[in-house]
Amino acid sequence: MRLLLFSLSVILLAFGCQRSTDGTRLLEVTYPPIDFVIPAGQPNFQTLVIAQDGLATRFVEEMMANNVDPSDIDLVGGLRGRVTSLDGQDLGELERIELRACPIGQPNGCNQFDILFSVDDLFRRRDQVVNLNPGLRNFRNLFVGNDNIRIEIVLTPGLTTSITVEARLEWSVTAIGDLD
Repeated sequence: MRLLLFSLSVILLAFGCQRSTDGTRLLEVTYPPIDFVIPAGQPNFQTLVIAQDGLATRFVEEMMANNVDPSDIDLVGGLRGRVTSLDGQDLGELERIELRACPIGQPNGCNQFDILFSVDDLFRRRDQVVNLNPGLRNFRNLFVGNDNIRIEIVLTPGLTTSITVEARLEWSVTAIGDLD
């Protein structure tokens, strides 16, 4: 029994003393909310794309305000994202919501690899507020290298929508440094 307790103690100390590789949050940029409408009659075989060209990244200002050099930033990614129904209707007719970000002028807009946030398996959940999950892609070059970008809210219905829903997107991104 003593040998088991000693072994567990050694294992806990070994793993508890490891250096964190989570990095350091250098800055956060919160973007203005975007109100949009999901119309009734949107077929389930067609995605609805709500695009906004020319969104200011505001990264230069935030880097200056936080005394961060572009070389300090290793990763830029989604921090918080949420879609909220403004009129009390639920979002249960949607199957998937994505927020994509890409350079302005990219042919055919943003693509399926440009996902900043997403959530799926929403169909028939009847949620009025949907929290979005940050994507896995590193958007450092996009946000640090551009003053303005294109974003797209991509909605995939689970069936032909029967009601019109007024909704709002709220989101922010973060820059991380000191990644090992």
